[in-house]
Amino acid sequence: MLNGVHLNSLVTLRLKSSIRLTILGLMMLLVNLLQGQRYFSGRNEWGVTGGFSNYYGDLSAGSRLGTNMGHYHPAFGGFYKYNFSSHFSLRNQITYMKISGNTSGVVGRGFQNLTFQSEIYEFAPMIEFNFHPFGTNLRDGMVTPYVLTGPSIFYFNPTRLENEDIHLRNLNTEARKHPYSLIQPSIPLGFGVKTMTPPQRGKGSLIVGLEIVWRKTFTDYLDDVSTSYGDFNSMKENQGLASAENGQAQVLNGGQVVPAGTMRGDTHLKDWYYFVGLSLSYRFTPLICR
Repeated sequence: MLNGVHLNSLVTLRLKSSIRLTILGLMMLLVNLLQGQRYFSGRNEWGVTGGFSNYYGDLSAGSRLGTNMGHYHPAFGGFYKYNFSSHFSLRNQITYMKISGNTSGVVGRGFQNLTFQSEIYEFAPMIEFNFHPFGTNLRDGMVTPYVLTGPSIFYFNPTRLENEDIHLRNLNTEARKHPYSLIQPSIPLGFGVKTMTPPQRGKGSLIVGLEIVWRKTFTDYLDDVSTSYGDFNSMKENQGLASAENGQAQVLNGGQVVPAGTMRGDTHLKDWYYFVGLSLSYRFTPLICR
Protein backbone atom coordinates (compact mmCIF):
# COMPACT_ATOMS: atom_id res chain seq x y z
CA MET A 1 0.00 0.00 0.00
CA LEU A 2 1.07 3.57 -0.71
CA ASN A 3 2.01 5.68 2.30
CA GLY A 4 1.04 9.35 2.59
CA VAL A 5 4.33 10.67 1.15
CA HIS A 6 4.12 8.45 -1.93
CA LEU A 7 0.44 9.38 -2.42
CA ASN A 8 1.20 13.11 -2.29
CA SER A 9 4.05 12.67 -4.77
CA LEU A 10 1.78 10.80 -7.19
CA VAL A 11 -0.92 13.51 -6.99
CA THR A 12 1.69 16.23 -7.55
CA LEU A 13 3.11 14.37 -10.59
CA ARG A 14 -0.32 13.94 -12.15
CA LEU A 15 -1.18 17.59 -11.50
CA LYS A 16 2.02 18.74 -13.22
CA SER A 17 1.30 16.44 -16.16
CA SER A 18 -2.21 17.88 -16.49
CA ILE A 19 -0.84 21.43 -16.42
CA ARG A 20 1.73 20.59 -19.10
CA LEU A 21 -0.95 19.02 -21.33
CA THR A 22 -3.21 22.04 -20.86
CA ILE A 23 -0.42 24.47 -21.77
CA LEU A 24 0.50 22.34 -24.79
CA GLY A 25 -3.14 22.26 -25.93
CA LEU A 26 -3.46 26.05 -25.62
CA MET A 27 -0.26 26.55 -27.59
CA MET A 28 -1.49 24.26 -30.37
CA LEU A 29 -4.81 26.11 -30.45
CA LEU A 30 -3.01 29.46 -30.67
CA VAL A 31 -0.83 28.17 -33.54
CA ASN A 32 -3.92 27.00 -35.42
CA LEU A 33 -5.61 30.34 -34.92
CA LEU A 34 -2.55 32.22 -36.14
CA GLN A 35 -2.31 30.00 -39.20
CA GLY A 36 -6.01 30.45 -39.99
CA GLN A 37 -6.01 34.20 -39.29
CA ARG A 38 -2.79 35.33 -40.97
CA TYR A 39 -3.72 38.98 -40.66
CA PHE A 40 -6.58 41.31 -39.89
CA SER A 41 -6.92 43.88 -42.66
CA GLY A 42 -8.14 46.75 -40.52
CA ARG A 43 -11.28 47.07 -38.52
CA ASN A 44 -11.92 50.63 -39.68
CA GLU A 45 -13.56 51.40 -42.99
CA TRP A 46 -14.81 54.71 -44.43
CA GLY A 47 -16.96 55.05 -47.51
CA VAL A 48 -19.53 56.85 -49.62
CA THR A 49 -22.64 55.77 -51.49
CA GLY A 50 -24.18 57.17 -54.66
CA GLY A 51 -27.20 56.20 -56.70
CA PHE A 52 -30.92 56.86 -56.93
CA SER A 53 -33.85 56.90 -54.52
CA ASN A 54 -37.56 56.28 -54.96
CA TYR A 55 -40.61 55.31 -52.93
CA TYR A 56 -43.63 52.99 -52.87
CA GLY A 57 -46.95 54.32 -51.62
CA ASP A 58 -50.30 55.80 -52.59
CA LEU A 59 -48.84 58.04 -55.28
CA SER A 60 -46.55 55.46 -56.91
CA ALA A 61 -49.31 53.22 -58.24
CA GLY A 62 -49.41 54.97 -61.62
CA SER A 63 -46.39 52.97 -62.79
CA ARG A 64 -46.41 49.29 -63.62
CA LEU A 65 -46.18 47.27 -60.40
CA GLY A 66 -45.93 50.53 -58.50
CA THR A 67 -42.31 51.04 -59.57
CA ASN A 68 -42.78 54.81 -59.94
CA MET A 69 -40.33 54.81 -62.84
CA GLY A 70 -40.59 58.51 -63.59
CA HIS A 71 -39.59 59.57 -60.10
CA TYR A 72 -36.03 58.41 -59.44
CA HIS A 73 -33.81 61.06 -57.88
CA PRO A 74 -30.06 61.27 -57.20
CA ALA A 75 -29.11 60.12 -53.68
CA PHE A 76 -25.84 59.97 -51.79
CA GLY A 77 -24.42 59.28 -48.35
CA GLY A 78 -21.39 58.54 -46.23
CA PHE A 79 -20.63 55.80 -43.73
CA TYR A 80 -18.17 54.47 -41.19
CA LYS A 81 -17.94 50.70 -40.82
CA TYR A 82 -16.40 48.72 -37.98
CA ASN A 83 -15.52 45.17 -39.04
CA PHE A 84 -15.93 42.71 -36.20
CA SER A 85 -14.91 39.66 -38.26
CA SER A 86 -14.90 38.22 -41.77
CA HIS A 87 -18.69 38.04 -41.66
CA PHE A 88 -20.09 40.81 -39.41
CA SER A 89 -19.75 44.60 -39.51
CA LEU A 90 -21.45 47.60 -37.93
CA ARG A 91 -22.21 50.26 -40.56
CA ASN A 92 -23.17 53.75 -39.37
CA GLN A 93 -24.54 55.71 -42.31
CA ILE A 94 -25.96 59.15 -43.09
CA THR A 95 -27.94 59.36 -46.34
CA TYR A 96 -29.65 62.07 -48.35
CA MET A 97 -32.53 60.96 -50.60
CA LYS A 98 -35.44 62.51 -52.45
CA ILE A 99 -38.79 60.96 -53.34
CA SER A 100 -41.85 62.08 -55.29
CA GLY A 101 -45.03 60.86 -56.95
CA ASN A 102 -48.47 61.79 -58.30
CA THR A 103 -51.80 60.29 -59.34
CA SER A 104 -51.35 61.12 -63.02
CA GLY A 105 -52.10 58.02 -65.06
CA VAL A 106 -53.56 56.05 -62.15
CA VAL A 107 -56.76 54.33 -63.31
CA GLY A 108 -59.71 55.80 -61.41
CA ARG A 109 -57.55 58.28 -59.50
CA GLY A 110 -56.07 60.61 -62.09
CA PHE A 111 -58.77 63.19 -61.35
CA GLN A 112 -57.40 63.63 -57.81
CA ASN A 113 -54.46 65.74 -58.97
CA LEU A 114 -52.48 64.69 -55.87
CA THR A 115 -48.72 65.26 -56.07
CA PHE A 116 -45.82 65.41 -53.63
CA GLN A 117 -42.07 65.60 -53.28
CA SER A 118 -39.90 65.31 -50.20
CA GLU A 119 -36.26 65.30 -49.26
CA ILE A 120 -35.21 62.63 -46.75
CA TYR A 121 -32.32 62.87 -44.29
CA GLU A 122 -31.55 59.57 -42.61
CA PHE A 123 -29.21 58.14 -39.99
CA ALA A 124 -28.96 54.35 -39.75
CA PRO A 125 -26.69 52.09 -37.66
CA MET A 126 -26.91 48.81 -39.59
CA ILE A 127 -25.51 45.32 -39.17
CA GLU A 128 -23.94 43.95 -42.35
CA PHE A 129 -23.49 40.20 -42.86
CA ASN A 130 -21.20 38.71 -45.52
CA PHE A 131 -22.25 35.31 -46.83
CA HIS A 132 -18.62 34.43 -47.58
CA PRO A 133 -15.56 35.26 -45.44
CA PHE A 134 -14.43 38.63 -46.75
CA GLY A 135 -11.31 40.68 -46.41
CA THR A 136 -9.97 39.92 -42.94
CA ASN A 137 -7.97 36.78 -43.68
CA LEU A 138 -5.40 35.98 -46.36
CA ARG A 139 -7.49 32.95 -47.25
CA ASP A 140 -10.73 34.93 -47.52
CA GLY A 141 -12.32 35.57 -50.89
CA MET A 142 -12.38 38.92 -52.67
CA VAL A 143 -16.09 38.80 -53.61
CA THR A 144 -19.17 38.19 -51.48
CA PRO A 145 -22.91 38.82 -51.46
CA TYR A 146 -24.19 40.48 -48.30
CA VAL A 147 -27.31 41.62 -46.48
CA LEU A 148 -27.83 44.50 -44.07
CA THR A 149 -30.50 45.65 -41.66
CA GLY A 150 -31.00 47.65 -38.50
CA PRO A 151 -32.93 50.63 -37.14
CA SER A 152 -32.93 54.09 -38.66
CA ILE A 153 -34.42 57.50 -38.04
CA PHE A 154 -35.26 59.98 -40.79
CA TYR A 155 -36.69 63.44 -41.43
CA PHE A 156 -39.07 64.24 -44.30
CA ASN A 157 -41.37 67.13 -45.25
CA PRO A 158 -43.77 66.63 -48.20
CA THR A 159 -44.59 69.56 -50.52
CA ARG A 160 -46.49 69.84 -53.80
CA LEU A 161 -44.45 68.42 -56.67
CA GLU A 162 -44.90 71.57 -58.75
CA ASN A 163 -44.41 74.02 -55.88
CA GLU A 164 -42.04 73.20 -53.01
CA ASP A 165 -43.27 76.24 -51.10
CA ILE A 166 -46.59 74.48 -50.42
CA HIS A 167 -45.88 72.42 -47.29
CA LEU A 168 -48.66 69.84 -47.22
CA ARG A 169 -48.30 68.76 -43.60
CA ASN A 170 -48.77 72.35 -42.41
CA LEU A 171 -51.99 72.59 -44.46
CA ASN A 172 -53.46 69.52 -42.72
CA THR A 173 -54.90 68.26 -46.01
CA GLU A 174 -56.89 65.41 -44.43
CA ALA A 175 -58.23 67.47 -41.50
CA ARG A 176 -56.44 65.34 -38.92
CA LYS A 177 -56.98 66.10 -35.26
CA HIS A 178 -53.22 65.96 -34.69
CA PRO A 179 -50.46 66.51 -37.28
CA TYR A 180 -48.18 63.60 -38.13
CA SER A 181 -44.55 63.76 -37.07
CA LEU A 182 -41.89 64.68 -39.63
CA ILE A 183 -39.32 62.56 -37.75
CA GLN A 184 -39.99 58.84 -38.09
CA PRO A 185 -38.28 55.46 -37.55
CA SER A 186 -37.76 52.88 -40.27
CA ILE A 187 -36.10 49.50 -40.78
CA PRO A 188 -33.58 49.20 -43.63
CA LEU A 189 -33.64 45.86 -45.45
CA GLY A 190 -30.94 45.52 -48.07
CA PHE A 191 -28.76 43.18 -50.06
CA GLY A 192 -25.86 43.54 -52.45
CA VAL A 193 -22.59 42.18 -53.74
CA LYS A 194 -19.11 43.63 -53.23
CA THR A 195 -15.51 43.08 -54.22
CA MET A 196 -12.18 44.41 -52.97
CA THR A 197 -8.67 45.04 -54.25
CA PRO A 198 -5.89 42.87 -52.78
CA PRO A 199 -4.63 44.50 -49.56
CA GLN A 200 -1.06 45.79 -49.41
CA ARG A 201 1.11 46.50 -46.39
CA GLY A 202 0.16 49.88 -44.98
CA LYS A 203 -2.04 50.76 -47.95
CA GLY A 204 -5.39 49.13 -47.21
CA SER A 205 -7.99 48.10 -49.77
CA LEU A 206 -10.68 49.67 -51.94
CA ILE A 207 -14.09 47.99 -51.75
CA VAL A 208 -16.83 48.48 -54.37
CA GLY A 209 -20.40 47.28 -53.83
CA LEU A 210 -23.68 47.26 -55.72
CA GLU A 211 -26.72 47.33 -53.43
CA ILE A 212 -30.40 48.04 -53.00
CA VAL A 213 -31.75 48.99 -49.58
CA TRP A 214 -35.48 49.27 -48.86
CA ARG A 215 -36.77 51.15 -45.82
CA LYS A 216 -39.92 49.84 -44.17
CA THR A 217 -41.56 52.82 -42.46
CA PHE A 218 -44.31 53.05 -39.85
CA THR A 219 -46.06 56.04 -41.41
CA ASP A 220 -48.48 56.38 -44.31
CA TYR A 221 -47.72 60.06 -44.82
CA LEU A 222 -44.50 60.18 -46.83
CA ASP A 223 -46.76 61.40 -49.64
CA ASP A 224 -49.25 63.21 -47.35
CA VAL A 225 -51.97 60.79 -48.49
CA SER A 226 -53.48 58.16 -46.23
CA THR A 227 -57.16 58.17 -45.30
CA SER A 228 -60.19 60.09 -46.61
CA TYR A 229 -61.24 63.54 -47.76
CA GLY A 230 -62.27 66.13 -45.21
CA ASP A 231 -65.25 68.44 -45.61
CA PHE A 232 -64.22 71.14 -48.10
CA ASN A 233 -66.33 73.97 -46.67
CA SER A 234 -65.38 73.15 -43.08
CA MET A 235 -61.67 73.05 -43.96
CA LYS A 236 -61.98 76.32 -45.86
CA GLU A 237 -63.64 77.99 -42.88
CA ASN A 238 -61.43 76.56 -40.14
CA GLN A 239 -58.07 76.02 -41.86
CA GLY A 240 -58.11 78.36 -44.85
CA LEU A 241 -58.68 78.11 -48.59
CA ALA A 242 -55.19 76.70 -49.31
CA SER A 243 -55.82 73.78 -46.95
CA ALA A 244 -59.19 72.98 -48.54
CA GLU A 245 -57.89 73.24 -52.10
CA ASN A 246 -54.79 71.11 -51.52
CA GLY A 247 -56.84 68.60 -49.58
CA GLN A 248 -59.16 68.28 -52.58
CA ALA A 249 -56.56 69.10 -55.21
CA GLN A 250 -58.87 68.25 -58.11
CA VAL A 251 -60.49 71.68 -57.64
CA LEU A 252 -57.17 73.26 -58.68
CA ASN A 253 -57.86 71.80 -62.14
CA GLY A 254 -61.52 72.82 -62.16
CA GLY A 255 -62.79 69.54 -60.72
CA GLN A 256 -65.77 69.11 -58.45
CA VAL A 257 -65.66 68.88 -54.67
CA VAL A 258 -66.12 65.29 -53.42
CA PRO A 259 -68.11 64.42 -50.28
CA ALA A 260 -66.31 64.20 -46.95
CA GLY A 261 -65.31 60.64 -46.07
CA THR A 262 -64.58 59.64 -49.68
CA MET A 263 -61.46 57.49 -49.96
CA ARG A 264 -58.37 59.63 -50.60
CA GLY A 265 -55.64 57.06 -49.91
CA ASP A 266 -55.14 53.44 -48.84
CA THR A 267 -54.68 52.96 -45.11
CA HIS A 268 -53.83 49.25 -45.31
CA LEU A 269 -50.15 49.60 -46.22
CA LYS A 270 -47.45 51.90 -44.87
CA ASP A 271 -45.12 53.74 -47.22
CA TRP A 272 -41.66 52.53 -48.24
CA TYR A 273 -38.65 54.32 -49.67
CA TYR A 274 -35.46 52.85 -51.10
CA PHE A 275 -31.99 53.41 -52.49
CA VAL A 276 -30.26 51.60 -55.35
CA GLY A 277 -26.68 52.31 -56.31
CA LEU A 278 -22.99 51.85 -55.57
CA SER A 279 -20.83 52.03 -52.46
CA LEU A 280 -17.12 52.82 -52.47
CA SER A 281 -15.06 52.44 -49.31
CA TYR A 282 -11.49 52.29 -48.09
CA ARG A 283 -10.48 49.74 -45.47
CA PHE A 284 -7.35 50.73 -43.57
CA THR A 285 -4.75 47.96 -43.28
CA PRO A 286 -2.22 48.87 -40.58
CA LEU A 287 -0.44 45.49 -40.62
CA ILE A 288 -0.13 42.37 -42.73
CA CYS A 289 1.56 39.33 -41.21
CA ARG A 290 2.37 36.42 -43.48
